[in-house]
Amino acid sequence: MDAFYTRIRALSGMDVIEIIKNLNISGANITTPFKEEVIPYLDFISDDAKLIGGVNTIVNADGKLSGYNTDHFGVTRSLIESGLNLNGLKCLILGAGPAARAAVYGLVKNGAEVTVSNRTHSKAQLIADDFGCRVLEIDKIKSEIGGFDVVVSTLLPDANPISDVDLPSNLIILDANYRMSNFGIYAEAFDCKIISGKRWLINQAVESYKYYFGVEPDVKLMEKGLNVELEKNSINAIPYSSGARFVSLINVDIVISLPAAQVGCLNTFLDEEVCKVFGS
Repeated sequence: MDAFYTRIRALSGMDVIEIIKNLNISGANITTPFKEEVIPYLDFISDDAKLIGGVNTIVNADGKLSGYNTDHFGVTRSLIESGLNLNGLKCLILGAGPAARAAVYGLVKNGAEVTVSNRTHSKAQLIADDFGCRVLEIDKIKSEIGGFDVVVSTLLPDANPISDVDLPSNLIILDANYRMSNFGIYAEAFDCKIISGKRWLINQAVESYKYYFGVEPDVKLMEKGLNVELEKNSINAIPYSSGARFVSLINVDIVISLPAAQVGCLNTFLDEEVCKVFGS
């Protein structure tokens, strides 16, 4: 297939849209914090993306940009492929961002009994109101954790707001992070079954791929690609500044969008991205 995939470090949701249009990128996956920010600039938004309130997939058809959300497939299919029946499954969702909303949407749609919990209770309540599920205060998880079959964590890698809760060993954990998070490490210590965020990543990517190319992908090949290890010292980065057009992205590992005055600081921003992936 005559196509390639690269990474873009954007400045804002509007910047994402400009880059897609100026560089004539045919499709893009959108991650936090831009899933909500890109919405006002799209020509079409799918119904599920509207309900979830976030877009993780954009398709560019001759300059017309359509936004979709495939994150909910990442959640539901990861649980189904692990042998679970979603209908009646008792699920606790940790977090209240776009990933949590996608998880709640997909699980409720498939008949699961969903409860949402977040440090900021009002954000969890908003999701519960939108999708007709239950909300639970963080400090009450300890007394109710035994009533859940699955915990879906959409928390940031370093977060674990329930570090004082003993988790039952029969609990199944789906962690949105595809590298082991603090919550995942904590759950592992209680012998909980951990479903890696890599399954979420693969399963949402399958649906994105179908939007891009109109055909089913080779999932085994995608899994193989996911396991290719990046090498810290051989990352090819190029800068992008607003308005640039004729930029070749072939063999580029990351495009870093910078204000024109900071283009000379490319290596500083590249170091930040490298630290996120490899650590300091």
